[in-house]
Amino acid sequence: MIKAIQGKGTNRARVICDECGREDVVTCDYQTRSNGVSEPHAGQIHKKLTRQGWDVRKGKLHCPSCAAHRRAFAQQEGQEVTVTKVSAEACEPPEASREQKRLIIMALEEAYDVSAQRYRGGQTDAALATELGNGIRAGWVAEKREELFGPAGGNEEMDAIRNEVAAIEGALSDGLEGVRSEMLGRISALTKRLDAVCAAVGPRAGRS
Repeated sequence: MIKAIQGKGTNRARVICDECGREDVVTCDYQTRSNGVSEPHAGQIHKKLTRQGWDVRKGKLHCPSCAAHRRAFAQQEGQEVTVTKVSAEACEPPEASREQKRLIIMALEEAYDVSAQRYRGGQTDAALATELGNGIRAGWVAEKREELFGPAGGNEEMDAIRNEVAAIEGALSDGLEGVRSEMLGRISALTKRLDAVCAAVGPRAGRS
């Protein structure tokens, strides 16, 4: 399966193994269809994936591990058969390559505030991994962040939300009843927004 990735910068697309669900990000061109919809260049992506060991058959994508499993099983049985699904973890490379580690460290230099022990803006391990692409996993980003920079510690977006909630609660406590309903609505919206950011950062972020 191929999914478009919206945003600025180099055109990219997310590729998903139809057997185990493994996901990778590849750079590609985009094509505009007659109806005006822009979509990833599937032919270009298929060629790239084939060079990387993926198996592309009848529009279905199979990651290198699933492709190898399929070939071995078919050879054993002497015919093409449906391969048993394997876990996504089994398809993941055991560790980042030297080049991937270098990209992760360079990105963390820009995204992580060492003095504040947190990410800048709304960044998280997972968001950084998605931006970098090249098969980089969020777990690899987390490993290098812990080793060389600091704990997850949330990010600036989380602190900004908490500060705004505190300001609204302060206004309510001062007796501004005329805006009470509006303020409560804003608190509810901000709380949901904060919960979403915390979930992206990880369980240790928490709410304080």
